Amino acid sequence: MKQDIAQALLAGWLSGATAGLAITGIVLVTAARRPALALRLPWQSRLGVLGIVVANVLVFSLTLVGLVLGAVQHRTHGDGRFPFFVFAGVVVVGGLYVFVRGGVRRAEAPVVLAGLAVVAVAFAVMLPALAAA
Repeated sequence: MKQDIAQALLAGWLSGATAGLAITGIVLVTAARRPALALRLPWQSRLGVLGIVVANVLVFSLTLVGLVLGAVQHRTHGDGRFPFFVFAGVVVVGGLYVFVRGGVRRAEAPVVLAGLAVVAVAFAVMLPALAAA
């Protein structure tokens, strides 16, 4: 494997794992502090179990997304369009969330929107910076 490909994939892996851990923290802190959100969870009294499940799902899925985006970033040769398309994708997903859920006044809305902001920063800012280093 060439060094530039490995560097782009490693950057995607690190960006995805970092985003997954950061969003796990956001989810757990919000679940502990907001009773309206905690009542929707099947494990109301077991935040530790929820943390294990959420951490595994988020880290594995965002690491996979990071590897794919690292390959895409390498394929585009690090031009300036990559961060724009990542931000555009995050805005589309956020817009779909707001449209489907009917607004941002739901209990889970701050968690979802903060998670999307973390994803945008991790994949549009951190991934290209790590791949270029």
